Amino acid sequence: MSDRTEGGARDRYAWLACAAADRRSIIILIAFCRGLGFMISHVLDPLTAYLATSPGGMDSVAIIAAAAQHVAFVVALQSARFLVVLLVGPSVARLVARSLKK
Repeated sequence: MSDRTEGGARDRYAWLACAAADRRSIIILIAFCRGLGFMISHVLDPLTAYLATSPGGMDSVAIIAAAAQHVAFVVALQSARFLVVLLVGPSVARLVARSLKK
């Protein structure tokens, strides 16, 4: 019975640490997308800027972007975002895992 309690405390600590890291990363992602969208909105219309920088499913964003004027730009920026996450994501995950071990 005591093994369960000790494991539960460790699991709860790991969950709290991950939840805090997740909240920070979500806030950073939202702020980055908002800033990028704000910069792009000076060049393009606000709908295109929003769709090009919003995190989410590329397929749903592309469908909504069909109503916008710059579908190719939206899809290109979403594809670039996907590639950056694919290439940088594993390194960031390793960095976060190491920092949580310490």
